Amino acid sequence: MRDRMAVELSNLGNIGMTPGGGTNRVAYTEAFFKGRNYVQSVMEQVGLNTKVDAVGNLYGTTREGAGKKILIGSHLDTVPNGGIYDGALGVFAGIECIRRLREEGYPLIHPIEVVGFIEEEGNAVGGTFGSRCMCGQEIGAKEKSSMAAVRLTEEDVLSSRCDPNDFLCYLEMHIEQGGVLDKERLSIGAVEGIVAIIRFYATVNGQSNHAGTTPMYLRNDAMVKSCEIIQRLVQLVTAYDPSMVCTVGEFQIPYGAVNVIPGQAKFLIEMRYKNLEGMKEVIGQLQKEYAEPTLQLRQFLNQDRTLMDPRLTEAVEAVCQAQKIPYKRMYSGAGHDAINTARIMPTGMFFIPSKDGISHSAQEYSSAKDMAQGVAVLAELVKKIDRSEVL
Repeated sequence: MRDRMAVELSNLGNIGMTPGGGTNRVAYTEAFFKGRNYVQSVMEQVGLNTKVDAVGNLYGTTREGAGKKILIGSHLDTVPNGGIYDGALGVFAGIECIRRLREEGYPLIHPIEVVGFIEEEGNAVGGTFGSRCMCGQEIGAKEKSSMAAVRLTEEDVLSSRCDPNDFLCYLEMHIEQGGVLDKERLSIGAVEGIVAIIRFYATVNGQSNHAGTTPMYLRNDAMVKSCEIIQRLVQLVTAYDPSMVCTVGEFQIPYGAVNVIPGQAKFLIEMRYKNLEGMKEVIGQLQKEYAEPTLQLRQFLNQDRTLMDPRLTEAVEAVCQAQKIPYKRMYSGAGHDAINTARIMPTGMFFIPSKDGISHSAQEYSSAKDMAQGVAVLAELVKKIDRSEVL
């Protein structure tokens, strides 16, 4: 089984492979469609009934079982020059789970449906677009304008919506995309939820002046102040909770010049944590220490956390305990299609390690042993759900 799944992931990864060894299978490109066709052929070899909906999500359903379905999956698109495990692992894990249950002679009560979502990464239309369409979530005006470029209509979006009553739950197995499991030598991360995210436009005001004639002690340098403020934010975040993170990924000096002391600096702040309240407390402290007009903050994202169904998180935990698999409960610091499914059906998620915590990179890697361990957990979880022991 280890070789089978690893070979299939490698085969898919070779579609859109770049000279540097990464995979470029961005949604709605020729490489994406070729890759999706390959996954569909694997599903059909396993004996699944397949279909592709109007926006491009791929489904494969067992002929065994009746009634509500157990939905398993993830996404098939990559970031530009990404890795081969992010997303695709969860789709092949669903296929491998079906094989495993058949090889064990387990008689399915409910059908299993495996989904390969399109456009989770947001490089063509918008993030988690495929699963948002399936779950009937709102598609914004900017995304609607991008749809025309990939020949999609609003009717396509509407026709891709599912009936939540058709499903028992959604399960997603994913690489961690962080280094916690790898560092702590754990095999499984039982996901309790997906973090909340807040973002701010930050403006730091100083005074422009001549860079050659103004002594250091007379300067009001917005760049220097910004460095101090960013460092203080990092200190506050770290002190509050090691699991909270903050990032300044964009920085600019308006009208910047080599011989001018910066009078203003602008940057973006992103924070992620398991709840909004903690992050707001940290930002409140920063604003107390650096009041306007020195620091001006304007919030432009306030995304609350997404909780997984606690019954499914506990079921992952119970499987790990029964099989003596080292695990921990954790939050996902990255967004996933599970954000959308959790709004309309019970949703469970768990991670396997990614070596050195690397993801969205050609160096992304998860071992065959860890993948097999993940499928074993998934199969036991499916059996518990199928026998109505969980939901």
